[in-house]
Amino acid sequence: MTIEGLVVGHFEQCPVRKISSSDSNKFVLLCDGTQVPFVSVVEIFDVGGQTPPNEHSEAYEYFYVLGGEGVATVGSSDVAIRTGSYFIVPPGHNHQVRNTGTGRLYVLTTMVPDESFSELIKSGPESSLDEEDLKVLRGVHSANKPSTV
Repeated sequence: MTIEGLVVGHFEQCPVRKISSSDSNKFVLLCDGTQVPFVSVVEIFDVGGQTPPNEHSEAYEYFYVLGGEGVATVGSSDVAIRTGSYFIVPPGHNHQVRNTGTGRLYVLTTMVPDESFSELIKSGPESSLDEEDLKVLRGVHSANKPSTV
């Protein structure tokens, strides 16, 4: 919902998609280029899931780990990531995220500018959140209860 330029929502009302039917990762599309000049998603990696190595010509990509653990590779450097870790990849740097943990990896990812990432996600097949996903994402929500205005 948009109110006088303010974008407001809840993850449970957002579309959930995969990039392809063979992809194990799913994306909760929080906001995209139709609302703002960037894209923000919660990416959910199954055990062993990963992004393909990729780079962006103009976009900065910000990653914040909401739950789980894995490895971020930027260029030739590997960095262990876990709940609470974050990293930022500047334009022109090849990068990849891999789930190396024993459970799912949940990452809040924001790309500025969008560079059509949201269109790629929206063109993929619909998916859904299961009880494990809802437990993790609702836990994040309840830990940060919004104040009443």
